[in-house]
Amino acid sequence: MLCRFPVWPYSGMSTDTLSSTVTPRRQIAAVVLAAALLGVVFAPTVYGMTNETSDAVAVVEIEGPVNTALADDVESELTSIRGNESVGAVVLKIDTSGGAPVASERIYKAVQRTGEEMTVIASVQEISASGGYYAMAPADEIYVLPTSLVGSIGLNAPSPRTTSPISGPSGPDKVGGNAIEGWAERQTLADTFVNAMMAERGETFRMPREEVAKADVYLGTEAVRNGFADEIGSLNEAIHAAATAEDLGDYRVDTRETGPDSPFPILIRTDQQVVAVHANDPGYGDVEPMGVAYVHLDSVPHVDTIERFSADDISAERAGAAADGSGAADESGADGTTDGSAPAGAGGASA
Repeated sequence: MLCRFPVWPYSGMSTDTLSSTVTPRRQIAAVVLAAALLGVVFAPTVYGMTNETSDAVAVVEIEGPVNTALADDVESELTSIRGNESVGAVVLKIDTSGGAPVASERIYKAVQRTGEEMTVIASVQEISASGGYYAMAPADEIYVLPTSLVGSIGLNAPSPRTTSPISGPSGPDKVGGNAIEGWAERQTLADTFVNAMMAERGETFRMPREEVAKADVYLGTEAVRNGFADEIGSLNEAIHAAATAEDLGDYRVDTRETGPDSPFPILIRTDQQVVAVHANDPGYGDVEPMGVAYVHLDSVPHVDTIERFSADDISAERAGAAADGSGAADESGADGTTDGSAPAGAGGASA
């Protein structure tokens, strides 16, 4: 675009005659005016070039037992992300030992659908096993820390029990059942899990299906070698990889928390099965038996190892330690633990 500017006369010259001489001051004025005009013309174009629609990486936190509440939240967040043009990639921040089969499959489907529209990378923190591994399997890549635990592709379930059918004119098998049918149902759930993992990562696993189905868990370093994970890296490295895959350039991180606000439920195993506990001092209504579960059993504390304590107990212990000068209170972490064990939920139980 060419711009023509008039040259104004010197004050000592006649106003009827335009001067052909351009002084430095007039040159500066002309440049400033030209820049202003160009800015008006091109500013919208430049703004559009520097503000792309896909300028964020969404970090979806998936932590704790995989249950209906968690699946509801993850599905909702991923649906929101897919409808948000400002999000160009997703990182799943995973820390779970698994949980309910249906909830695990719901998250799996939501991740799978999101991966069809943008890059999805999973970043394992401490553990992503069983239902947790199921949920993140459709991700384009799985990042792990050297000490992360991943795997446990299998079903945890008690042995089926035979019950007598009810008597009556209709529905004789409505309440009754037999062990053969029970085992068949459990085998179907186990096969569904393994089949889905082979479909997602069968070309990446460096072992046959039979070995995958043994439900072993692996440290991050070994998981990268055997194909259960792709890269050793931190959450920040996973975020950068996701942004790079989508050519985002400058980007911001949009963190999405999921799951209930309270620390419950927690999973506890008995000699027969795994149960979900929904309160610190649970009654019968607060304990939910999990007949079948995609869960890494060794990560679930046994009921015999559970010790009940309250916030008052912790306060009293700290006060006593401070009084006798032992320094135990100063050595404890912010969560109130002194032996390196994981903190229990507010006033909850700890292994």
